[in-house]
Amino acid sequence: MSTKTRYEIVVNNNRRRILVINEVIDVDHEDDLVFEDFDAIFINVKSGLQEHNMLAIRMASPLLSEKCRFKPCYISQRLQGWMWRAEVITDGFARSPLDVKVAEGIEDIYANMRRLNFLLGTDPVITHAEELFRLCRYAISRGLYTFSSSPTPGLSTGYMQLYYYTMWYENQELLQSEERNYFHEQLLKLGYVRKTRYLDKVHLCPHCNKTHMLFFECCPKCNSSNLRQESIIHHFRCANISPESSYEHDGELKCPKCQRTLHHIGVDYDKPSTVYTCNECGNSFMYPEMRVTCTSSRRSFTPEELKPYDVEEYEFTNEGIKAFASNEVVRTISQVGFYGFSSMRDFEEYIKDFAANTEIYDEALIVIRFFVHDPIPDDEFYYDSVPPIVKALKRFFNYKSAMWGNNYYFLHRVKEGQIAYEQNRMEYEIKAEMTDYQEQSPDFDFMLISTNIFNHDQDPDQFIQVLEEDRH
Repeated sequence: MSTKTRYEIVVNNNRRRILVINEVIDVDHEDDLVFEDFDAIFINVKSGLQEHNMLAIRMASPLLSEKCRFKPCYISQRLQGWMWRAEVITDGFARSPLDVKVAEGIEDIYANMRRLNFLLGTDPVITHAEELFRLCRYAISRGLYTFSSSPTPGLSTGYMQLYYYTMWYENQELLQSEERNYFHEQLLKLGYVRKTRYLDKVHLCPHCNKTHMLFFECCPKCNSSNLRQESIIHHFRCANISPESSYEHDGELKCPKCQRTLHHIGVDYDKPSTVYTCNECGNSFMYPEMRVTCTSSRRSFTPEELKPYDVEEYEFTNEGIKAFASNEVVRTISQVGFYGFSSMRDFEEYIKDFAANTEIYDEALIVIRFFVHDPIPDDEFYYDSVPPIVKALKRFFNYKSAMWGNNYYFLHRVKEGQIAYEQNRMEYEIKAEMTDYQEQSPDFDFMLISTNIFNHDQDPDQFIQVLEEDRH
């Protein structure tokens, strides 16, 4: 297939060059394309598979692609309704890349960037924090200064549409929630955002912080949800009060106490309430208890044990808009509380913060240290300040990692009962990825040196000292 059929560059009436993508391509790895070649993107794939369409936009994402970053991105009209989450980072749908509304939209976006003195060139995303920075910068480049207040379908951790397209992993929602809170706290402290209004209160699983809950009415005696509900009948003449089933006799209602048939004309009874009866143990009661089961952690709780979480709306202040437009946030916002690659100082501070958090009582940290040797020519360092092995492993956003000389540290938070399982999985996963990287870089070498477990009853300074001693 020729290059032109896979993609082409067309020029509109405003002399804007638009990259038209007809097939799924990884724009960043197309050697014939550079950042300056085009001003906007038009996704024109023809697949009926949603996954295929999603991949097309992901590979040319104004958020994730370095060559496409922040550029206007439009989608073929026939794909409307087929882009699922990706619609959050598209600027609209059109029949053709040369449509008038596409041309107007492109000019509006660039005009907004010029008003903001928006810095278009940024370093590649390596950490969770940098990903959030870029997501906020993307929103600001589009003039979206308020976090969405509308519920986002399929997003289990709240309403914030601004976070909808991040690369969070499904099993890391607890970390996602904590990192977002950490992020908001800093933005509020720096005056970059402000709360505008209260939206709603959601309740989270205290174990995994997810909201995938099932609610059951259950028997207070045996906890079964196999219940039946029926009315209670009060017979006026003899004052008997008992379930309706006790009155049923040959198709009529007959009082079990006085044996009289109840009157339907000139009614001599009423139904003041209802009663529940358990079909398992026969227990009868007025009010069932509630049992809540989290479909993610598969644990059951009472409603009182769920964690309440207030969902609030935020908006960027003028100071915040300026900071994000200039990318000043890279220097002003601490990345200690985020997973992903960080400095060794941030890595150690995260351990200290974990130890100081009194709300965490059943979790531990696994810290694995690898020796790595990756000889790279000096001229390559000039073009890339991030070590190649770090870029190769950046998909490990569910670990916090840092390099110190030839030592590559990986940190993972786990439940205390899952330490052995998570340690084995973690070691296997990282080794496999390093082996894959070794095939691409034959001179690269690595070795697993040590694995350390940090529990809450340990001294964080002593634990960090052990890590430093191991290094030497």
